[in-house]
Amino acid sequence: MPRSDVAVQENRAKKSGQKRRRYMSAAMEERRKRIVDTAHQILGEGGVASLTIRRLSEEAGVAQRTIYRLFGDKDGVVSATVVDRMKEVREHIARRGQVYTLPVVFAELDWMVSEMERDTLYARVVVGFVFETVPRQLEVRELTSVAYSRFMGWHDVQREAGATRGELDVERVARDHVMHEFLVYRRWVLGLSTSEECRMELHACFLRNAMLLLRHEEREKYLAMLSDIQNRLRALAES
Repeated sequence: MPRSDVAVQENRAKKSGQKRRRYMSAAMEERRKRIVDTAHQILGEGGVASLTIRRLSEEAGVAQRTIYRLFGDKDGVVSATVVDRMKEVREHIARRGQVYTLPVVFAELDWMVSEMERDTLYARVVVGFVFETVPRQLEVRELTSVAYSRFMGWHDVQREAGATRGELDVERVARDHVMHEFLVYRRWVLGLSTSEECRMELHACFLRNAMLLLRHEEREKYLAMLSDIQNRLRALAES
């Protein structure tokens, strides 16, 4: 997703949140959080099909009319769980305030896997949103925004260092990379890779796409790292 689109979406969300808080009491804020937390748990346990307004109302201890008032419908609740979770992820990353050098990129990718391990059931649900035949545009934008920002942040660092090529479409490479990254997550949620393999595959995925944008010396350095990771993955597969 282009950074301009991300900025527009975040501004809209910020304005919407400000407007909602202006007319929402502390009690209603607490109910909203309880609803989102309960929906998060239900989605993790049984996916979208398991979430109904009636069940959510009963388990959250909130009237159905309150859920409709706050979220509009079931899809609004699902979207809120994704938006709130990704807001937490972005705030965590922002608090660290780190420049996207390659070690920082790798550390953040490792942390993402740790977060999926911490909330495995929900991770399985939301990663699946990216690959649904009927697109969930808001949810997918939220879910992919972190990967996109990470890649573009890395590119900005490399460009300022004079290490990048200028003839390629960076936006297209970034968008392609995001989908490749989510394919790695999908392998993990389907049980086709271990967490250790997932971390290495994420590193390899990043190197493979980043190499397209680099000049000679940096490109060769990334290629050597990619070769090393592939050898380690091969050794794991054969063990």
